Formats: sequence, C-alpha cells, structure tokens
Amino acid sequence: MLFVASPISYENAVSEDTDMPVVSIVSLDGTSFSDERGWVINPLEASSVSKERLSNIHVVSLEPGAVRGNHYHTSSDEWMVIFGGAAKFIWRDRGEDSNHVTDITGETPLMFHIPANVEHAVLNISRYIIYLLAFRDSESSDDTIRCEPLL
Repeated sequence: MLFVASPISYENAVSEDTDMPVVSIVSLDGTSFSDERGWVINPLEASSVSKERLSNIHVVSLEPGAVRGNHYHTSSDEWMVIFGGAAKFIWRDRGEDSNHVTDITGETPLMFHIPANVEHAVLNISRYIIYLLAFRDSESSDDTIRCEPLL
C-alpha cells in the first residue's frame, strides 16, 4: 500500500444525493510503487477508461496561486492526478449553488474521477509549481465548456 488518502480531507468530495454525479477519489493502490528514487504510478490502470475511449491526455503546471479548470465536459468523464504540492480541488454539479472542496496535502499523488457535467477547478495553494495529469473517456475531444469561476 503506497498511497493512502488518510491525510487528505475529502469528506465533501462525494454527494449524498444518489441522482447527482459524484466526484470520487480513485485508489492508486496496486498500480504504484516507491523506492529510494521516488514513486511511480499507473493512473490508466487505476481508472476504468477503455483503450478505445481514451482521449485528451495532457499534463499541465500550476504556478503558486494559479487556478486551472473552471469548466465541465458535456459527454466525457475525466480522471485527474494532482501532484507536487498542496492544492484545493473544487467541484459542483451543474446548476448547484454550493461548491464542494477537497484539501490536498500534496504528500502523495491523488487521483479524482470527475463525471460528465460536473464543473471543476484546481487552486495551487503551495509555494511551488504543482502538476496535473488528466485524461478523458470520450470519442470527441471537443466537449469542454467554460463555467462561472468556482473560486
């Protein structure tokens, strides 16, 4: 067991309304290892994305204080790995008034599954550049819609 979510507060990361899309933290156990050189993860293996639907794999950096996201995807789910430092992951279902916030310590990589039509953003709250690795399950790579800022 390499990566454990216990130091991370994710009590607001799921919805109690079963009709609402639910953002979830995806376990990286069994798809990762570490040694004296550092860590390795296999997020594709940890996700449920089929090779046929895998699309839009990208890595982005966030400067301290920067926000990425403030969008949603109309027809695709997204998986996002956040690593390198402390951050806040913010999301809400389209049409919802209140945001859900997950505090990320940055001690280990953390992967989220974000269903279609869930607005989301990431805020870098560390003093260092942090990184996101993201990919989607869609036959179309053109389903990203900007939303009102979550922050």
